[in-house]
Amino acid sequence: MKKNSKITLAVLAAGVVLSLAARIFVITAHTDMKTGFLYHGDELLCNVLYYGIIVIAAVTAIFTSKYDEKNSAFGECTAKSITGAKAAVIGFLTLGTGLFAAYEGYTEIHAITRNMFLVIVDFLFGAALIAIAFATLYKKEFTPGLGYSFSFIGVYCVCRGIYCFMSRMAIVTVPEYLIECLCLVVMAVFFLLLGRFLSGNETKHTRKAMCFWGVGTSALTLSSAFGTIIASIAAPEAVRSRIVMTSYDAESFRQASEGVDAYKMVYTPWVNVFLGLLTAAVLVIMFMNKSPKSDISETESN
Repeated sequence: MKKNSKITLAVLAAGVVLSLAARIFVITAHTDMKTGFLYHGDELLCNVLYYGIIVIAAVTAIFTSKYDEKNSAFGECTAKSITGAKAAVIGFLTLGTGLFAAYEGYTEIHAITRNMFLVIVDFLFGAALIAIAFATLYKKEFTPGLGYSFSFIGVYCVCRGIYCFMSRMAIVTVPEYLIECLCLVVMAVFFLLLGRFLSGNETKHTRKAMCFWGVGTSALTLSSAFGTIIASIAAPEAVRSRIVMTSYDAESFRQASEGVDAYKMVYTPWVNVFLGLLTAAVLVIMFMNKSPKSDISETESN
C-alpha cells in the first residue's frame, strides 16, 4: 500500500491548471468584450467546460481525500500539528488578505458610486484579519480561540457576497460577475470549516469537506484571477484593450461611454486572490507532515 499518499494535491493542481486554461479560452475566444456577455450560442459550451472542470475536480477530491486519509499524514493532521513554518505561511497569507481587504475599502471610498456598507466591511474585517495574522505569526500554533477566529473570514466573504449580488445587475449573463459571486459563496463555506478544524472541533467528515470546498475555491478563484491577468498580457489586442486593473477604471469608462459598449473586464480583487492562495496553502499544509505509517516502516527496517 502506498505510504503518504497525496493524490488530492494532484487533483487540486490539475483542477487549477485546467480551469485556468478553460477560463483563458473563454475570455479570448467566446466573450464579447464590449458587453461582457458570452457570444450567443456559446453559453452552454463555455459553462459546461469551465464549471464542469471545477465541479469534477471538487467531487473527485472527496474520493481521493478519503483514500489519502487512510494512507497519508493527512489522516493524522490536526490543528495542533500545524506549527512553526506551516503556521507562519498561514499567518503571512492572512496578513496579505487583511491588508488587501483594507485596500479594497480605501479604493471603494474613491469609487464613483461609493458603497459605505462595503467600506465599513472591508476596513472592519481588514483590521480583524491583520490582528489574527499577527497573533498567528507570534504563536506559530493554533489555540482553539485563534483557530475559531478564522471562521470570521467566512463571515467577511458573506458580507462581500451580499454586496456583489446587490451591485451586479446581470450576474448570470456576465461570467466575470457570476464567478466573483460564486467565489465568495464557496470561500465562505471553506473558511467556516477551517475555523472548525483549527479550533479542534472537527467532525468525522470535516477534512473531506474541506478538500471538496477547498479544491473548488482554489480552482474557481485562481483560474479567474490569473486567467484575466494572462489574457490582459497575451490575448489579442481586441481582448487585451478591454481588460483593466481596477474597478475605478472600468466604472470611469462606463460613465464616459454613457452605457454604449461600456463594459471593461477588471482584475479579480486582490483580497479574493489572497483568499484563494490561503485556501490552497491550507490544503497543501495538511499533507505536509510525514506519514506516521512511513515512520513506523522506517523504524522497523532499521
